[in-house]
Amino acid sequence: MMALIYTRVSSDEQARDGISLDAQLAECRRYAARPGWVIGVERQDVLSGTRDDRREYQALLADIRRLRAEGRTVVVVVAALDRFGRKLFERVRCREELKALGVPTHSVREGGEVSDIVANVLAAVAEEEVRRLGERVRATNRHLVAGGWHHVGRAPWGYVWRPSTAEERAMGSPKSVLEIDAVSATYVREAFDRLARGDSIRSVANWLSRLPERARAGRQMRYSAVHVILQMRTYIGRFEDGGAGRWPALIDSEIWQQAQESIARHSHLPKQASREYLLTGFMRCERCGSRMSGWHQRGRPLRYRCMGSQQGAAAPDFRCYHNMRCEQIDGALLAEIAEMLGVLTARDPKVRAALHERWRAGQRDADAADADAAIRGLERDADKSRQRLTDAAVLLVDGTIDKAGYERLRDRVQADLELAEAEIARLTGIREVRPALPPLDAVLAEAGSWQRVLAEGCASLRREVLAHLVLTITPRRTMRDTFSLDIRWTPLGEMLLRTVGELAA
Repeated sequence: MMALIYTRVSSDEQARDGISLDAQLAECRRYAARPGWVIGVERQDVLSGTRDDRREYQALLADIRRLRAEGRTVVVVVAALDRFGRKLFERVRCREELKALGVPTHSVREGGEVSDIVANVLAAVAEEEVRRLGERVRATNRHLVAGGWHHVGRAPWGYVWRPSTAEERAMGSPKSVLEIDAVSATYVREAFDRLARGDSIRSVANWLSRLPERARAGRQMRYSAVHVILQMRTYIGRFEDGGAGRWPALIDSEIWQQAQESIARHSHLPKQASREYLLTGFMRCERCGSRMSGWHQRGRPLRYRCMGSQQGAAAPDFRCYHNMRCEQIDGALLAEIAEMLGVLTARDPKVRAALHERWRAGQRDADAADADAAIRGLERDADKSRQRLTDAAVLLVDGTIDKAGYERLRDRVQADLELAEAEIARLTGIREVRPALPPLDAVLAEAGSWQRVLAEGCASLRREVLAHLVLTITPRRTMRDTFSLDIRWTPLGEMLLRTVGELAA
């Protein structure tokens, strides 16, 4: 008889008495040695039991199938059945497979091989325990966030955990709080500075991946991870919803905002190595809606081609290679914008007066829209405050916080709730918020230079102008070499177009 041993801990169980990998392994070895079984492969995972894709767990099942195919007699030994996993469906499926292969499962702590009904009951209990633990963890994290503390887990890059002081514990902090890591913080600041200066996220990620491991705090710095890191409000001392946190800010708010603007600009206006294609980033395919980018074949004019085939399974049509000549689309767009800018740069006093009047009306419309958005945000904050009161009551009942801690939290949350409700009433009554549109005089001052750049500038400068006015362009072929342009304008471009249209009418 060959005994295959499987041990598992989730990361937060590592230090718990009797649950560590070493303790489990020693128990299983002693159990297998007692009847004289041969100890075969020993597999172990450090991963949550709710995941079925644990590498060593799947490898163990593969070992069992191979050994049984070879005619070997096999038994599986675990310290406890919940080490196999904490999902009822997978536990039952695995048990049925092992029974079909003639492989018994022995649990040291449950007294050896157990019946199906006992195994299924224990599996259901393990799954319910995970569910209740998850609820307690979520409630505790909400409680910490309500008090302004960062929830416990892996420290964000640039920070480390330190034991909280007695004063911090009195204010409701967890056992550990964030502080700036002197080594990696320098590189965090440099990453944000590079992004704010106009570097792309990919170039920043490439630079970070070449740093020493200590500077990266052991992270791999893949592009996707860096993309998330560089948008985290944690670095300006705030939660993702904008609320203030009780940890030191690592990045100046102005630098962080410039970095976010750079990210938004790159997603809308990607950099081009060739600098030949005017509308890369703006163009959308009329057939499938995917982004179009520059495409060149030797001896043929420059063209835009659909990139849907590069999106894999996410592509609306992965066989779409729709393309069209650049000069046709570029010329039609530039002509339309030039006509609009021509009205804006007119010196006629009547035109200027009409522009100012329409702009003031447009700003009032924008004020109303901004007020509605502000009210919706305040209503979300009020709902969160009510949820925090509910969570605090649950934590008090469970004994996670004492009565004094509950009362402090209750009073603070109720004060926040009253402020939000008062602001909602104020905005509903007078609807005074900051205008979203820039002053018309500033726009008119820029319009002349925009007109010159679009007429005479290089593609890179033209793209910078277009970014102020245009979001996307979908050219639709009406007949051979003739197109109509479906343009999504920016808020500024939309206002200019509407104003010019009314003046023309």
